[in-house]
Amino acid sequence: MGAVTHPPRFLPRRAQALAAVVLAVAAYGVAVLWGRLQLGAQMRAQILDRDAVILQALARREAAEAAARDPAFDPAEPASQYAVLLGMADLTNIIAARLFDTAGRFVAGVPIEVKEAALSEATLARLQTLEPFTRFRPDAPRAELFLHLPDLASPQPDTLSWVEVYIPFHTPGGRTLLGVGQFVLEGYTLQREFARLDHRLNRQSAVLFGVGALLICLGLGWAFARLERANRLLAARTADLQRANQALAEAARSAALGAVAAHLIHSLKNPVAGLQSFVVARHDTADPAESAEWREALAATRRMQKLIQDVVGVLRDQEAAPAYHLTLAELAQSVAASLQNLATARGVTLTTRSSGEATLDNRAAGLLRLILTNLVQNGLEATPSGGRVELVLEADAQTLTAEVRDQGPGIPEAMRARLFEPVPSTKEGGSGLGLAISRQLARHLGAALELADTSPRGSVFRVRLPRPAA
Repeated sequence: MGAVTHPPRFLPRRAQALAAVVLAVAAYGVAVLWGRLQLGAQMRAQILDRDAVILQALARREAAEAAARDPAFDPAEPASQYAVLLGMADLTNIIAARLFDTAGRFVAGVPIEVKEAALSEATLARLQTLEPFTRFRPDAPRAELFLHLPDLASPQPDTLSWVEVYIPFHTPGGRTLLGVGQFVLEGYTLQREFARLDHRLNRQSAVLFGVGALLICLGLGWAFARLERANRLLAARTADLQRANQALAEAARSAALGAVAAHLIHSLKNPVAGLQSFVVARHDTADPAESAEWREALAATRRMQKLIQDVVGVLRDQEAAPAYHLTLAELAQSVAASLQNLATARGVTLTTRSSGEATLDNRAAGLLRLILTNLVQNGLEATPSGGRVELVLEADAQTLTAEVRDQGPGIPEAMRARLFEPVPSTKEGGSGLGLAISRQLARHLGAALELADTSPRGSVFRVRLPRPAA
């Protein structure tokens, strides 16, 4: 049988699992933060574009009204463009306006305190597409826009918050830039709107992160728990496989021993019968001085003959259909009767006790009798003179239990690990096979043989047999 290898440990320990959860939550938090920043930037751009679209629409309306009032209105003329600029400068939130020509040079400004300026090449190139755009400046120097500060309420005298909106002037349907109008709007209202937007986005992102992190923790916790249960199940199955592997190895050894024992039993049957006849003849003709020795030899050969007959009977019962049943009391009495002479010779009291209603067919009873006979014999040989060995059989609705209790010195700890393996015996004349064969017989019955207890006050061997098997 091949050795069973342990499965690799693929599950993280508790600290590693916690680290995995933290990393997952952190990655999710980074994703939420990135999404919040991207969404905030897009919404800011949409709000800024809103002002540009509105002012462009107002500029077109103002140009159309000016053309209706004055037939000489020419959108390509700076004077006409300045008229449109003046008409829009009266809007409440516009604090300044400038007019630039197609080269980006300053043409005029409203109010008169507005400083002259020029458009950068990048701004002019962007306006060549005839699309308006907006630029927000939350903390711009006042000297950049005005020659001197107008009468405006500002929390910071040296700086202003404004929004620059650039409107390209062109004929309706035309694709040629005729001029550029720059409108400067106060930016404090927009700044407060941005603050409200940030607050709302932060709150929503926090809720989203909290709910998502909770779901991640619950999901990963559930997954790790399932994996841990699977790991425990795998470990249990591996342990079962190891035990089964060991049991199969022991069964193979015990089966080989059983085959050898059956062959030896059949081979020894006739020689032992002949030996018994020889001992009987010598006993009858022996001198009185030798009579006691031949009597002891005769008792030994009779025990051997009876043991062989018992084993042959069990083997025969296993091959035939069940013909009769035994109660627990009858089984206990049968075991005790076969060993009573040994108990008397060693000065040990052998008692039996049974309880519960249960019967065994002759197959199961024969195998269980061999097991209990071996256990009781071991107990008698281990118990000193004056001690007691007890055989107890009990039955309940599920299990039939047999215990053999002796008052021997107990089993040394070094021997317990290989107690049911075929090893050299420490008893004089012992083979070391009795317990190994007994356990194999128990497994053949579907029972379990175990050492229930051992101490300097004695040992207890227990056989558990399921009632269906009995």
